[in-house]
Amino acid sequence: MQKEFRLLTTQKNELVPIAQSVSFDMADFKWEHDDSFQETRASGYRIGQRTTVTDTLLVSVLIHKRSGFYCKFGREKLVVSPGADNLIQTIHITDRKVGFREWLTYLKREVGSPDLWNTLRNDAIDRLSQAERATAALQNAGRHTAASELREANADLAREFPDLTGAVQHALAALECVARDRCDDHATFGKLLERHPDLFPKPLDKGIEKIWGFASEMGRHLQEGRLPSKEEAELLVGMATACCTYLARKIDGGDANT
Repeated sequence: MQKEFRLLTTQKNELVPIAQSVSFDMADFKWEHDDSFQETRASGYRIGQRTTVTDTLLVSVLIHKRSGFYCKFGREKLVVSPGADNLIQTIHITDRKVGFREWLTYLKREVGSPDLWNTLRNDAIDRLSQAERATAALQNAGRHTAASELREANADLAREFPDLTGAVQHALAALECVARDRCDDHATFGKLLERHPDLFPKPLDKGIEKIWGFASEMGRHLQEGRLPSKEEAELLVGMATACCTYLARKIDGGDANT
């Protein structure tokens, strides 16, 4: 049977100013308890050796609600998550408040750090979902070559070491390919914009013409020191994806030039 060792209200109150001193809002926490907390203590000596016994305690647990990290208040130790270098750490204490402050430094470090892996994953998911919608539109319109180029562009961006120039080149090829099919004209994309002024709605056509010029410089007419940045490559691939989707849906809807 566990031994009662939960904190008194006055003992909990002593922790409030410590949390506030490191800019935590007490509304971010909640109190619960753990009825299986184990703690070993000395019980005596036998034949010159100290003997120990392990107690099962009912202890108070302070939980950070957003992260799920916690601090369990034992008799002579705190079991905390996160720790200094591990997810779970034991802090042996002579002063509960000192140990609590130590845990708060670890907690503040972790909850204040951006999750870069999650950010990268979400960026990749967003980019791939956009690409999949565009690819589906191209395939539905029978534009398989353009769909393949667009897949290659996004694959180049998703590499461990992104091929930024390759991504731009594939995106340009996809856009040029679907525009040629839309216009039944094998000119370059720049010439298609001139010859077919209804290719995109006005005044967006002028903006797309300028974007094409910038993208062509990046992807086709590379100048020393003028390689695209990751942000520029993602922007250009995204713009090309949107334009491809627009043209493919016009083709699929039967809106063809005469």
